[in-house]
Amino acid sequence: MANEFQGIKRQNFKARVTLLFLFLALGLEALIGIYWFRVLEPQLLAKAEITARALAQPYVVSLPDVLDLAGQVEEKSLIKDLERTVDRILVLTDPHSGSPFILRVEVIVDYSSVDAPEGSLDIDRGTVENKDFFVTEMPIYSQVSRELLGIVILHNSREVFHYFEKDVQTSFIAGAMIVLMLLALVWWIIARLLDRIRRTEEALRDKQAQVVHAGRLTAMGEMATGIAHEINQPLAIIRVAADGLNAYFDEKADNTEEARAAQKIISQVKRAAAIIDNMRAFVRNGIEEAETIDIREPVEKALSFFQEQFRVHGIRLHVDLPNDPLMLRINPNKFEQIMVNLLSNARYAVEKKSPSNDDKNIFVRLISDVSSGIAILEVEDNGIGMSQEVLERCMEPFYTTKEVGEGTGLGLSIAHGIAREFGMEIEVRSVEGQGSLFRVHMKKLTTSF
Repeated sequence: MANEFQGIKRQNFKARVTLLFLFLALGLEALIGIYWFRVLEPQLLAKAEITARALAQPYVVSLPDVLDLAGQVEEKSLIKDLERTVDRILVLTDPHSGSPFILRVEVIVDYSSVDAPEGSLDIDRGTVENKDFFVTEMPIYSQVSRELLGIVILHNSREVFHYFEKDVQTSFIAGAMIVLMLLALVWWIIARLLDRIRRTEEALRDKQAQVVHAGRLTAMGEMATGIAHEINQPLAIIRVAADGLNAYFDEKADNTEEARAAQKIISQVKRAAAIIDNMRAFVRNGIEEAETIDIREPVEKALSFFQEQFRVHGIRLHVDLPNDPLMLRINPNKFEQIMVNLLSNARYAVEKKSPSNDDKNIFVRLISDVSSGIAILEVEDNGIGMSQEVLERCMEPFYTTKEVGEGTGLGLSIAHGIAREFGMEIEVRSVEGQGSLFRVHMKKLTTSF
């Protein structure tokens, strides 16, 4: 429940982060739009007006010279000069598109400063024809008296504005897209980091669970030593009573049912005592030195732990041990631990593949090659096998494909560590869905006569 709650919290946090970045992206788009329409467009329009004035200025400056001649030359000649000046303004075109910059020019004269009849010199040239335009006004001052002579009203084509707008808009949109891409990149990086954190937390929880499980196994091992000691006492009493019964039946009767029962009691007590001795030896603490032993002995002790388990679960155990002793210098308890770990993995593999099937086989072989001084222990199963990825990592500490509580991920790593400690090598071959083969190569083999 706690893990599910943590997973929900992480998902909610990731959703909140995604929602935050979505709001940031939408907010950025809105700010970009507001900035464009409220700031940049007015600035571009002002720039377009300045450009329109600059284009018309060389022609407008000649209008005061013409108007200063009012009353000195004929009115018709004066109007023609004004029209020629205005027409020169109207022929200004965009060099890129060829369209006119200025669509219409109006000259409105202040007749209080110009010696001419009211309205006689006003000029309106060109047409806008409902086209998109903006208006620019330019005052006309006398070159002689510096008085205001009138106003020139320019109806400018919006193409001038769009000319500036297009260049700026391209750069502006490119900058906005870069910002959005950076924002998306930051979101992607954060999302990946959150996923990595989630996977790390899950792996850490699995490792913690495996450590806890390993602690339980350690505690059980310590308890097993005490339990073995306690069980030995009633076993000793049972053995003494059984020996007494056996002695009695030897004197009073020969081969009776009761005598055979007493022999069975003694046999089972011996078996239980042997199992307890093996268990106590396996969980014994402390530093133990290597010694020269017959390697068959720890193999047989390890097998004694599993024979009953295999029989109950329908696992067929095939053992092939040599008749002659195989002497090797090693710590027997540690080698027994290697054997136990390999058998435990084999049992799990065949049970996982076919829990209710009879086709469950484990093979244990001990092979001697005296000529090369090598002994090989093989533990083979027809279980679930391993993929290439699992095969490459199976010796790593805490790496396991088992469910939490089924294994610690330490068995093979411990076996690998013990093997290296005594100069041995573990070779692993496995095919997913077919089974696995573990070979322990033991060097420096010595023979005993």
